[in-house]
Amino acid sequence: MSYSLNSTISEFTVDQAPFENENLTPFEALRRVRMTELERLQKMNSEKGNEENDNKINTTKADILAGRMKLLLSTAKFADAHFLVGQNDKKQLVLAHRAILSASSDVFEAMFQKEATENANGKIASSEKDGPVLIPDVDAEAFKVMLRFIYSDDLSELNGQNAAEVLYAALKFNVIGLVKACADFPIPKLTNVFAALSFARFNDLLKDFVQRCLAYIDKNADDLLKSEEFLQIDQNLLCEIFGPENRRTMLDPALYKIRFPLISKEEFTKKIVPSDVLSKDEVIAVYQFHSLPNCRGICDGLLPMQFSTNGRISDRKKGTLLMDIEKVSEFAREDFESRRYSEKVYINGLSWKILAQIKTKNGSSDNKKWLGFSLVCDAPEEDLFWNSCYRSATFRIVSQKSGAMNSIGTLTDRVFYKMQTKEGFPNFISFAELLDPSNGFYNKEEDKVKLAIDVITVDEPKVDNLILDKSKSKGALFMDIEKVSEFSREVIGSERKSETVHIKGFPWKIWAKIEKKNENTDNEKFFGFYLLCNVKDWFWRCFVRSATFRIVSQKNGAENSTGTLCDHVFNKSTGWGFENFISFAELMDPANGFYDKNEDKVTLTIDVITVDEPKMDKLILDQPKSNATISMEIEKVSEFAREIIGSKRKSKTVHIKGFPWKILAQIEKNNESTDNGKFFGFYLSCDAPKGARNWSCKCSAILRIVSKKNGVSDFRREFDDNVFDSKVNNCCWGYPNFISFAELIDTSNGFYDKSEDNVTLAIDFTVKEAKTEDFGHFCVFRSFSAIFGNLHKKMEK
Repeated sequence: MSYSLNSTISEFTVDQAPFENENLTPFEALRRVRMTELERLQKMNSEKGNEENDNKINTTKADILAGRMKLLLSTAKFADAHFLVGQNDKKQLVLAHRAILSASSDVFEAMFQKEATENANGKIASSEKDGPVLIPDVDAEAFKVMLRFIYSDDLSELNGQNAAEVLYAALKFNVIGLVKACADFPIPKLTNVFAALSFARFNDLLKDFVQRCLAYIDKNADDLLKSEEFLQIDQNLLCEIFGPENRRTMLDPALYKIRFPLISKEEFTKKIVPSDVLSKDEVIAVYQFHSLPNCRGICDGLLPMQFSTNGRISDRKKGTLLMDIEKVSEFAREDFESRRYSEKVYINGLSWKILAQIKTKNGSSDNKKWLGFSLVCDAPEEDLFWNSCYRSATFRIVSQKSGAMNSIGTLTDRVFYKMQTKEGFPNFISFAELLDPSNGFYNKEEDKVKLAIDVITVDEPKVDNLILDKSKSKGALFMDIEKVSEFSREVIGSERKSETVHIKGFPWKIWAKIEKKNENTDNEKFFGFYLLCNVKDWFWRCFVRSATFRIVSQKNGAENSTGTLCDHVFNKSTGWGFENFISFAELMDPANGFYDKNEDKVTLTIDVITVDEPKMDKLILDQPKSNATISMEIEKVSEFAREIIGSKRKSKTVHIKGFPWKILAQIEKNNESTDNGKFFGFYLSCDAPKGARNWSCKCSAILRIVSKKNGVSDFRREFDDNVFDSKVNNCCWGYPNFISFAELIDTSNGFYDKSEDNVTLAIDFTVKEAKTEDFGHFCVFRSFSAIFGNLHKKMEK
């Protein structure tokens, strides 16, 4: 029979090829294979044994019992127990006698008795008879030492190198005498005291041996804790070695490397204090650190802090956070704002977590639940001054269905600090979609969803480094969006950003974002295209005269998709651009020429022209003057007409009654029209500075497209006594559909000069009932803000 304590006979395999042509049954072939291997091992063992006997053992009959038993073991005569001991290339066939083993060990007795009973009842297959007993978890040499003890009480082969393995074999087969002999072995002579302790710690007969091992480890900790054997021990044994009674003694030097003050007060109270690993004074010092954050290291009367209070220092800039949301069906039924957090992961010296949250969609009146998916920087509450910046974070709901894709969203260039510890997607996916098995995100059997965030962090740029060449007022930004097909499948709000270009001393970036058109009821995605001034300081402003946005054509003969914005003020967290520049369907249609399918990329550019912002005192001019005419020539009208909806042109400023006035021309779409025809929007704009309030005036105006053809009158429209004020929608009045572009550039109408490719606009207007006193107040406020901003920067330094 083949009998194994910890494995199956399948581990014992040899080549069956020699018997392929003998038409044997599978059982007969297997038995023949195993007997052939057994004969080979017996022959090899016999040859080895004969060599040893020639050198060591006198094969003549011994006069004493011990000698006779040694002779019986060494010659293996009449052996009826075959053991294949060890693993892999260290396997050895060991022969012994069942009667002798049964008399010495109840484990052997039970093994052989079970075999005899099953054999008598016909339960053992013929293929398993005469096979060796497999013992893969015992060292072959240690097994032989055990047999020598069983046969003749011989311990001459027991030594420091094999004592731990012999102890394991003796415990496994319950050879009590050998267990006691191993327990009496001198501890200092053991080459692996940790292995011996691991084998012995659960046996009542070896309590004294265990204590001697622990005492020896305590005494020789400096050397033993550096050994390779120490690295192999399991967690439970490690905890036993570092028990409360010896933990401080053994760990004293290393203990001061632990940042106890950075552990939360709750965790410190629940876990560290009861362990008694710290002295009373050390515990008080930690509590003082938590309770008096303003007196750290500078107040008299406090106990000295001997533990590091610095944040974790790590060169690791990348990491992945993983989280399984268990019992998702129950989580989905919880109230809004219910939360789940992942375990902490340390990246770039700070701890990070995944936050899953039940949210409602902003502006939605229904009770539909959404999964909020965020990255949280879990810095200690006591740390007031910290920040961390990540280059990108890719949020993933991991597919659990073969062939289904992950749901992905990406955010870039976010700064975390004390007041901003969370960034993510408040409406990543609806719970209805999440729990729909067809989407592949939800494992219904395990009732589980898997989340992941891949984080790449960078050190935040210093503000000083942003103030570079201030004389450079123009610049161009470029960006290739790689893997556009993957980007287009990400969730609403996902983004990409370009590298930084410095213009006018400020850092500028292209910002591409997946948007949804507000009035759209379907799931069509749009490409948001923005210019971003990426300054994280609070007090700054930059005035952009114009920014021309282009998706570059990658097809011969196809035109770029272009949009232009004029006269925008950028300040903290401000990005200006086009929320629905183009739909992703149009962007990725090869016929349009913007998308390179082979390279799977799109190329973006923005040309930026900045100017010094007009000073407040220059805005309050010509108070008596109440009427004026503004004129403006739009150059390259044919190109302007091909730009996207929302593109603009503005005139220079004219000051009347203390207000700055401009012409605004904008490409519009007639909402009542079903075609894609573009219209020419024509407005009078009061460019009062953003932030100025409580100003107002009445204005009457005649808006004219000047005729360039003799005998043709100007095309004109007018409004009378319209109120301009600080409200968002009341600073610009005019006509969104003044004239269609088709009519505008039709040369027969006389407004368009094809040879010069221009159109001339004019507005005659009169300002009444002007209220400008708040401009002065705002000027004072701006001056104070600038002073305070400089002071704030100095304080940061």
